[in-house]
Amino acid sequence: MNIPLYAVTPEMLALIAKIESNLLYIASLNLPKPLKDKIQRVSLLKSSVFSARIEGNPLELSDVQVGDKISQKKLEIFNILRAMQFIEKKLQKGKKNEKLLLRLHEYVLKNLSPDAGKFRLEPSAILNQAGVAVYVPPPPKYIPKLLARLFSYVNSPKEKFPLICAFIAHLIFEEIHPFLDGNGRVGRLLIAAIIKNRGWDITTIVPFEEYLDEHKEDYYFYLAHGMQNTNDYLLFMLDAFWQQTQAIKSQIQEERTKDQKVFLPPRQEEIYNIIRDHNVVSFDTIRRRFAKVPGRTLRYDLKKLLDSGLIEKSGETRGRYYRIKK
Repeated sequence: MNIPLYAVTPEMLALIAKIESNLLYIASLNLPKPLKDKIQRVSLLKSSVFSARIEGNPLELSDVQVGDKISQKKLEIFNILRAMQFIEKKLQKGKKNEKLLLRLHEYVLKNLSPDAGKFRLEPSAILNQAGVAVYVPPPPKYIPKLLARLFSYVNSPKEKFPLICAFIAHLIFEEIHPFLDGNGRVGRLLIAAIIKNRGWDITTIVPFEEYLDEHKEDYYFYLAHGMQNTNDYLLFMLDAFWQQTQAIKSQIQEERTKDQKVFLPPRQEEIYNIIRDHNVVSFDTIRRRFAKVPGRTLRYDLKKLLDSGLIEKSGETRGRYYRIKK
């Protein structure tokens, strides 16, 4: 398996320029620390939630809060979150090898599989929804040689654009498919790790996994045909990344226009927006909107909004209503 042939086109350069422009704009803003922290926290959580959703995890962003009781589905997300935090805070710059993949895989499948941190030792296949094999990865005996070739490309200065290097590495990694489970999650983490290792320091994580989840069929299509149509694959991935930098810009602009002194966790912010949009809302209405969230957790969220002075309540327990505090 060789490095696929591709050419950096003017269209790719235009997308890279727009991405860098957005990230420079975000870095130049003199944002309050609470807002910076919130954007980073939400972006990390989004990356984790949507990377898990791509693989079939049904949880939404509003279903997950750090500190919640851990189910297996939430553990999948929190494992990715810890891997992201490792990349963000602890990843050392320098030449990388297969040890990075094993470390990321160990994070991703911790307490989920006995194979965490281990390359596969048996044949594997990627199946479609009908159970038919649509791709058979290389046999296990070829994995070390193929990964060595992958990291030779990653560590080479030949490709000067960190994003393109990261996306090509993701494509090759998914073709090798070195693990029995977790290849998709580890492959997307590899993108973040390469960008970080290449010294492309940015002030916030770009949760482009959200775009990939929303365009999952396209993502799988371009990934499946990426070795043959590499330029098309690169354009799709660069566009996904650019779209999410646009989303972060919009989020920041919206937050800066809010007359709020408190920056809320995702679910509390969603509850606040529901109350704002409906003027007066009952607890039962909120509970129906968050059917998977325990009632006591929603009451805790409402208490935090009340304590922050953002909403007010009226009525007794059974007939209690909530509205935005003027």
